[in-house]
Amino acid sequence: MFVTAILLALATPAAAADIRSGDVTIAQSETINDDLYVFGNNINILGTVRGDVIAAGSIVTIAGMVTGNVNAAGNAITVSGHVVGSVRAAGNTIAIDGRVEGDVVAAGSTVAVSSGAQIGRDLISGTGSVTISGPVGRDVRGSAGTLVIDGHVGRDATVEVTTLRLTDRAVVDGSVSYGSKNEAIRAPGAVVQGKFERREPQNAAPVTPAPTATAIDLLKGLAGLLILGLLLVVLVPGFMRRTSEALAVNPWASVGLGVAVLIGIPIFAVLAFIVGAFIGGWWIGLVALALYLAAIAISLPVAAVAIGRWVLARVNLARDLPVALVVGVIVLVLLSVIPYVGGLIAFFACLLGLGAMALAITSARDVAPAATAR
Repeated sequence: MFVTAILLALATPAAAADIRSGDVTIAQSETINDDLYVFGNNINILGTVRGDVIAAGSIVTIAGMVTGNVNAAGNAITVSGHVVGSVRAAGNTIAIDGRVEGDVVAAGSTVAVSSGAQIGRDLISGTGSVTISGPVGRDVRGSAGTLVIDGHVGRDATVEVTTLRLTDRAVVDGSVSYGSKNEAIRAPGAVVQGKFERREPQNAAPVTPAPTATAIDLLKGLAGLLILGLLLVVLVPGFMRRTSEALAVNPWASVGLGVAVLIGIPIFAVLAFIVGAFIGGWWIGLVALALYLAAIAISLPVAAVAIGRWVLARVNLARDLPVALVVGVIVLVLLSVIPYVGGLIAFFACLLGLGAMALAITSARDVAPAATAR
């Protein structure tokens, strides 16, 4: 039911958009006068998109022009073209080599803004390493293990870091405020027009969890996912089987649909609430939001079952749903505690689960009319 609501919420924007999958290249001579949803392994956009781009793939390259926003998830994301709106990216490596007139919001292991790049507004990041060589029009905010300012920042830099370094080419028109246990490395030629201050990190007393506490947290996460997953396996075994099969057949389509659900449902809920406040039915927005939260909660067990069945298939063992659930949950919980990338893995699993649910519902709706006709 909740996945049906999700699909209905996405039906209007999706119908008006250009949707592509597989290894996708938008040629330099090609112009798309609509929003572009693209999911695949290698995605290369060389042409012009007069709308938003939502992309999920292993390698995502935006080398052309996008008049709207870019929302991308993948292993390696490169923006070397011109984006009139903002860029929001999550991946392992994120490279900004072109012009972004709006904000850049980046979450990943490495973020690099090259000397040939230009960010019109803010750079907001949460990464292991950030290097800023090109100009940032306004503020730099976020957290990083290592932050190197090697270019121009138009206003302030307010960050939480382990290591901060300003090179001789660094120019900050405002102030620099950094939370760190370590003093910044500031080259003699670095220019900061305002204050330059170090403060204690916001989580100033970050203690390394004791092995016992870590084990307890792992067991709590394991138990929670197992209980929820077992309820689903018992109550809707057919649906869980269809989701794992959909994910095995179309993993990148699952990621793409997961991104669409993650972004589309909150927008639909807000619009429904606003419109409903004037014409009646405002509660539809609240129901949509509740279903959205339920779908997110269920997405991890769904992904866990698919992962478990994949692992069991590789060792030639029976792929029963309960066994697959246990194996998949253990794999997910262990991967989620890996430093830096654990959170990204959990987020990626959430996208897989959301997309797999959407694919499973879609396939069931396609099969039902055929069965009725017979």
